Amino acid sequence: MIYTHRATVTVAGGSIGTTTLRVHDGLVQQVLIRALTSGLTMFRANLTDESSLIRRHYAFHEGEINDVGSSLPIAGTTTVNITNASATDTFQVALAVQEV
Repeated sequence: MIYTHRATVTVAGGSIGTTTLRVHDGLVQQVLIRALTSGLTMFRANLTDESSLIRRHYAFHEGEINDVGSSLPIAGTTTVNITNASATDTFQVALAVQEV
């Protein structure tokens, strides 16, 4: 079964996060973060676990991050953080997790 966490968030002041529901055990299959305006927005992102440990870090990207098939093991809640955004922007976030 694939669980997809979806959120639309607005970054003001450079950063924001969105947290998933609790997942028993799973593998992250896709991380999609997309700026909804011009596509010129530069930003960084990371995934943190419920202990605030950074599990995956993404360097600066322009407009979109689409990481597929990375199979990052997770349990509990995961937070997708968008940081260092170059402009106030609205982002769509999707995190697809395959339960194991």
